[in-house]
Amino acid sequence: MISRLFFLLLLAGAVVLPVTVSAHEGETLFNVVNLQAQVERQIPNNQMVVILATEHEGSNPASISKEINRDMQWALDTIKTYEGVDSKTGNYQTYPVYNKQTITGWRSSQQVELKSMNMDGLTELAGKLQERLQIKQMVFSPTDDTRKQYENALIEEAMEAFKERIAIVGKHMEQNNHRIVTININTGGSQPPVMFGRAAMKTMAMESAVSPAVEAGMSSITVTVNGSVQFF
Repeated sequence: MISRLFFLLLLAGAVVLPVTVSAHEGETLFNVVNLQAQVERQIPNNQMVVILATEHEGSNPASISKEINRDMQWALDTIKTYEGVDSKTGNYQTYPVYNKQTITGWRSSQQVELKSMNMDGLTELAGKLQERLQIKQMVFSPTDDTRKQYENALIEEAMEAFKERIAIVGKHMEQNNHRIVTININTGGSQPPVMFGRAAMKTMAMESAVSPAVEAGMSSITVTVNGSVQFF
């Protein structure tokens, strides 16, 4: 009889325990304040990316392909003469040219992307490549290592700013103790690319070997810390 009663007590404990845990997890928190702190800094762009393309149009796709390949091979050979420039080619694309819903020809293109921290050298190279290619886009940005270095420093500043706001709010709460319930850290920033329209590209094509005038400028990076704090 005693052993049966002991077994029933164990069974009851196994049933009650999850209910107790569930009730604890669903606990209602009071005096919870949502806070946010954000810091921002301008950092130098020490990396340049240039995207160029060769484009040809005609009635014979095979002839167009040969022209594209010839231009791209010339470009790659020219790029190899410059140290510290990373390059990669993009996809080869071909589109039909229509006239009153009838295909009258074909237009093909291929891009090459160049990246370097040597901006003077890359600018000079881009000028040479304009003999046969067109500049489609320029982007100036910090390198990954540079961005990471500044972001880590800004995270420190953002956390201090978040703690300051906790202290400010705490002065107006009846309870002096606090705990951070949730916290999120987000990093971001932007630097708009330098775009070239058709008119600008035609002008540069006429001036062929003239290097484009560039200014690397700065990028903006931000670190945001937001979370909820309970005062008790």
